Amino acid sequence: MTSLGAAAARPVPSGSRPGDLVWADRAWWVALTGLCGVLLVPMLVVDVPPLLDYPNHLARAFVLASLPQDTILARFYAPHWSIIPNLAFDLVAPKLIHWLPVHVAGRLLIAAAVLLPVLGAVAYNTGLGGRWWSLGVGLVAYNNCLLLGFLNFAISLGLALLLAAAWLRWREDKPWRAVTLAIIGALALFACHLMGLVFFGLLIGGADLSRLYRAGRGDILRTAVARGMVLVLIFAAPAALYAISALQPLGGDAAFLPFGEKLFQLATIFVNYAWPLDMTAAGIAFAVPLMCVLRRWVNGSDTAGAKVSGVQPAEGRGDGPGPAAFATTLLLIAFLAAPHAWKGTYLLDTRFAVMLGLMLFAGFVPSAEPPALRHVVAVMLVSLFVARMALLTMVWADHRIDLADLRRVLQPVQPGQAVFVAEVGIQEGPAYWKANPHWRALSDGTRVDEHLGALALIEHRAYWPFQFDNPSQQPIETREPYRALAEQVDHIPSWTEAAIADVCGFDYVLLMEADALPDLPAGRFRLLVRSGFAALYSIVHCNGES
Repeated sequence: MTSLGAAAARPVPSGSRPGDLVWADRAWWVALTGLCGVLLVPMLVVDVPPLLDYPNHLARAFVLASLPQDTILARFYAPHWSIIPNLAFDLVAPKLIHWLPVHVAGRLLIAAAVLLPVLGAVAYNTGLGGRWWSLGVGLVAYNNCLLLGFLNFAISLGLALLLAAAWLRWREDKPWRAVTLAIIGALALFACHLMGLVFFGLLIGGADLSRLYRAGRGDILRTAVARGMVLVLIFAAPAALYAISALQPLGGDAAFLPFGEKLFQLATIFVNYAWPLDMTAAGIAFAVPLMCVLRRWVNGSDTAGAKVSGVQPAEGRGDGPGPAAFATTLLLIAFLAAPHAWKGTYLLDTRFAVMLGLMLFAGFVPSAEPPALRHVVAVMLVSLFVARMALLTMVWADHRIDLADLRRVLQPVQPGQAVFVAEVGIQEGPAYWKANPHWRALSDGTRVDEHLGALALIEHRAYWPFQFDNPSQQPIETREPYRALAEQVDHIPSWTEAAIADVCGFDYVLLMEADALPDLPAGRFRLLVRSGFAALYSIVHCNGES
């Protein structure tokens, strides 16, 4: 029996008729299918969804799929494979691009990044004996990290939850199956994203701590040693791979957020495109579990999960906290201790906040709550989910306006040419950005349009200088002289910086948010095409002369 169907193994409530149970089971599967279907709707309205880093990742996958046959792209880039714990997109997307149009392949992987955490949360929750509450995970499916384009991270979270659900299901009854799957899964998670491996470790570590808590006094040491050795076996190979990876020796000081800002991230993981709606979703997601815990409307403090996984309370221990309670406590400790940035990676603590957000629905099993409250909460969750998804779908559909403008101005660009990309900064046009279309920024002000210049590479096979090619994170390197061009630019310049920049070596300047400010200086640049959001200039003087 799969973990996703584990709820069927729960005791039949007294007074329930077989027909009622069959109807409830069918209704639950219909609801889950409908949830997944609604989550996929935004993928149908736009071919390049507005996820911040996504165009950059897709451009790299396009290059990897095209090399070495494409001699033009081979002038710009070379593959540089090594042991990198961040490869989910790079391993799968190039193969899909061989069979499917590039934008279809990309959206399939976005769909996987959206659905896998949802299915993983549902599977883990049913493994604990829960069911309906887990469907509320749809509220956090499009979390801020997903909208920032952290697809490898999202995919790895889903796989971690699915593997942890299998661990709950089989660890006691079929230990060899559970351990073998965990060993293979740990290696897969390492390849996908290191944070997914950490999440999996905390989930199964929490399950084993729950078992240890319930062990009799004379069995605690033996149980701890036996289970500790199994965990060492599971994570030995990923640990060895990390030790020889490019990430391990990477230096860099850890940077921490102020404590208040760190805690606020627990709410901002719900950020989409409407701040009041986002904070309402966050409030309900936290308030309902907290209220149920305070009123003791929970399944014996997660005891149901303990029993489903084969854990029985030891004499004198009572029920006590179960697997999810221990895992969530470990996650909270990790979140509080984690830096915001380290080893060239940013939003580290935010990623733990996303894990905690998923655990609000994956790890919580309400029970004995009043039926009236259950119905009110259900109506609120469904209403919020529908409203958020309707807004997100409309925003993504409106994003097509900018894509059309960008594609129109890129038409003169030919394969092999080089495109300098600039943007209008928020400080340069505050009034413009205040009234800016909602599809260019999230509700907390985070811009999501900065890597759209990657379409010059994807659709015109032209060079752009902002391709992700960090050797500790991506399996690609930029060849000379294009590496020198990228180092010359360093970061995406503002209008002011572009006006005086050294653009020698480039054929064009692409300006985004071109409708915010006047044209670039006519003495240096000649406007070729302007279309709303974007403008393309040829270069008259490249070295900063007026």
